[in-house]
Amino acid sequence: NVTTHITHIMTGIEENMTGSSKESWQPLKTPFPIEGKYPTLLERRWYRLENTIYNSLYPVHPLCFASVVVAALAYHYQFHSNVVSYASSQYQSGLVDAAQAAMIAFATGYIPVFLIRCFLKHFYFSYKGFLFEDGRNPSITTRLWAICRRLISYTSSRLRSSDSLLPNLPLPSLQDTISRYLETVEPILSKEEFDEVSGLARGFLQKEGKKLQFLAWLYSCVTSNYVTNFWEKYAYLYSRECVLINSSVAHCDLFTECIAANQAVRAAHVVYIETLSMLAIDRQTFRRIGDGLLCACHYRKMYATTRIPGVRVDRLMSYGVSRHMVAYHKGNFYKVEMFDDSNRIRSIPELVKTFADILTRDEVAEHAEAHVAALTTDRRDRWCANRDRFFLSSETNKKTLETIESAIAFIVLDDSADYEYNAEKPERLDHFLKSMLTGDGKNRWADKSLNYCVSANGRCGGTTEHSIGDGVEFDHMLENFVYMDTRVLRNYYPAVVEEVRSPLLKEELSVSENVSKVEYGFKRAERLKFDINNEMEAEIERCYNAYKPKIDDLDLATTIFRTFGKGLIKKGKLSPDGFVQMAIQLANFKDQKKFVLTYESASARFYANSRTETLRTASKESCAFVKSMLDPNSNNEERYRLLQIACKNHVNRNRECMVGKGVDRHLFVLYVLSKAISVKSAFLNYFIAQPWLLSTSQAPTLTDQMEEDANADDSWLGAAFGPVAKNGYGICYRFAGNHSICIHISSLKSAENTDSHRFRKHLVESFVEMASLFEGLTESADSRS
Repeated sequence: NVTTHITHIMTGIEENMTGSSKESWQPLKTPFPIEGKYPTLLERRWYRLENTIYNSLYPVHPLCFASVVVAALAYHYQFHSNVVSYASSQYQSGLVDAAQAAMIAFATGYIPVFLIRCFLKHFYFSYKGFLFEDGRNPSITTRLWAICRRLISYTSSRLRSSDSLLPNLPLPSLQDTISRYLETVEPILSKEEFDEVSGLARGFLQKEGKKLQFLAWLYSCVTSNYVTNFWEKYAYLYSRECVLINSSVAHCDLFTECIAANQAVRAAHVVYIETLSMLAIDRQTFRRIGDGLLCACHYRKMYATTRIPGVRVDRLMSYGVSRHMVAYHKGNFYKVEMFDDSNRIRSIPELVKTFADILTRDEVAEHAEAHVAALTTDRRDRWCANRDRFFLSSETNKKTLETIESAIAFIVLDDSADYEYNAEKPERLDHFLKSMLTGDGKNRWADKSLNYCVSANGRCGGTTEHSIGDGVEFDHMLENFVYMDTRVLRNYYPAVVEEVRSPLLKEELSVSENVSKVEYGFKRAERLKFDINNEMEAEIERCYNAYKPKIDDLDLATTIFRTFGKGLIKKGKLSPDGFVQMAIQLANFKDQKKFVLTYESASARFYANSRTETLRTASKESCAFVKSMLDPNSNNEERYRLLQIACKNHVNRNRECMVGKGVDRHLFVLYVLSKAISVKSAFLNYFIAQPWLLSTSQAPTLTDQMEEDANADDSWLGAAFGPVAKNGYGICYRFAGNHSICIHISSLKSAENTDSHRFRKHLVESFVEMASLFEGLTESADSRS
């Protein structure tokens, strides 16, 4: 009974929050409803219609709108003497008169809604001046904007209520973009190289640039975002390389192990939370971030979505909602039903039994069957051919493929028991995160939007396919997962958890007992079948053997820097992100003895259907700071001054990217258009060919659910991705509260010039050296306070 199930959850929360006293109990706010029901076709159509109406009227509630319409209609019939009604009644039938009255009543209700929405779209959601002002002395316009924000906060909203009100992404002027581009490349080029690029840029402005800019303007007039469709297609789906390592993003769970350290319990938590999250996104009851100022249209692709390989370009297939997960254990694939016959989500105890049953089955997969997922690690065009040849042409394999591709997510029950974070043994976290990023060549279905992995010691991580979204969605879902896992569902097992921390459930589902003794009071997972012929087996083996060297080639070094965090950096009156980026620049110069093109992902979510922009971190200011740090004739006061300037410039550049004044997405679109109309451009060819030797990204903290400063060990470890350039570094970092910096560095061992562990050493040194520039200032400020 779902009501009893929810009552158990809330009772557990209450008991753990209050102990013996209920007077101080405050209910936990969950990021989505904890009641899960799979919608019937009619129910789904109904709530989607309801959401469409709700979002079309936002911020006016549909009941308010309906009340005005009914009142206007009543007024029309009560006072049937107005001129329009009298004149029309002389020549029209009663039916026509009723239709006219309904139209007038509807217009009476909708015109104010329309005007309010126009005001919000063109002022509230379009205004970005607050980003560039001092919060302590805002302008009158910003004050008015803040009043609007306060008023809107009192209205009820849904996940995508604001999406249709967000402004279109503005198209920058070509001259501005070229000027910014030249400004960003000047410090990393020699004078001769810069003069050559400047000449190419001038020629571009005078010749083909004008035509391409006009085409971009035309396209921007007929679409809400002139970048996103091109970016998704050509930056992600057009790539023919293996998705894992080259595109996908990995993540790990917490500093310390979760209370549900048992593998079956942890797996049950994962699938339960992610199923609730999927339902909430589809129903739009998923709690949004940014007070509706940020685009939320990409959440719908997070679950039950698969990247379908193509010969030239892939495509995304989204199933909206799904009834099942697919689990992988010891080479066997299982379909795990998430809903019962009444369409209610299965309880956690029942899911625990299902996963415990999977873990204790004695089914043995054939070698080829155990390795079949290796096919998804191949080049996309080859995987497309093999998918058509071996899956779509076989009824058995086609059915299994449909089950996998339509699943909510793919979950791996890993036999490894050494996934952990141990400050004394950093190599264990290196191994943990690398395994999450690469898999072992056979235990990731690379096409799936979400691959989760739960280890034998209950640690959790996984991989996310990048074409479906960015850090905003990934981090938001992961923060929700950590919160639900550690704050809500851990309370669901206040007494039982300790009993199931052994390898499996005691007595009822014990590893030591034969599986035949299990009492089936639950729905067993269905083992999926494959029809594998000799030709398919040969291809599976080829793909597996081709991918294994790629795993071995990846060099991943992780760092949980706990000496200080963003708390100390903010005391030094510096941007935390700017501080880390300057440290990366300093570490890279120590490592490579040169300045290089640096990519940092910046959010462009203030605009409709938006994703990211490139923040070019290497600048004149950052280079000046790095040179001063390595100049023995410079003093700490001068270095600190240059660090402040570099960080301030970094923040301003980031804000420009946030309001559509970046460089790379604009030039990228012009490059795509030049190829579409067969226009040759030496400047655009040069632009697109430059490698990102440093590719960086911050995993932002989007909610305050976890209170990481109060519970440091409940901080999550962050994410990682592979290097973009073969001879470069990929660096992903996050701030764990105010206390730590999690930073993970990847490179390829086959590159002679890179070494992730060497870079980690330089980076940690840079953190300490830079902090020493202002630690004395913060200490004196603390003593005065």
